[in-house]
Amino acid sequence: MLVACAAGTESLPSPTSSIAPQPSVSLPPDGVTLEALGFTNGPVAEFSLPRTAVVVSKVDQPDNVAAVLSAPAAAQVADYLRMSLPAGGFVISRDDRAETTLTFDGYGWTGSFTGTGGTSAVLLRPR
Repeated sequence: MLVACAAGTESLPSPTSSIAPQPSVSLPPDGVTLEALGFTNGPVAEFSLPRTAVVVSKVDQPDNVAAVLSAPAAAQVADYLRMSLPAGGFVISRDDRAETTLTFDGYGWTGSFTGTGGTSAVLLRPR
């Protein structure tokens, strides 16, 4: 009996993970994460806004995250997002410079940005 047990001890292959590695997050030095702004839902460590962002209204729910900004100007926020989203692992799917709107995806969330003049907003929803 002991011989049979000893003969059956083969090394089993280690299990492989089916989880795809997430890209490393690169936060621009002039950015601030949603987490640092007090959000608890959404991609809080991965998504950032300009450090000078003034959040005048926010929604922080598991199925809806939104931030309304009064500063900086919408065009500046859009420029920041054009630079920071790809560096942070998001994919911009639409960029309408004339309308100052962006749509993007990443980390299981879809997002949109829109603004005019000094007011802008970001909306994030789970996919």
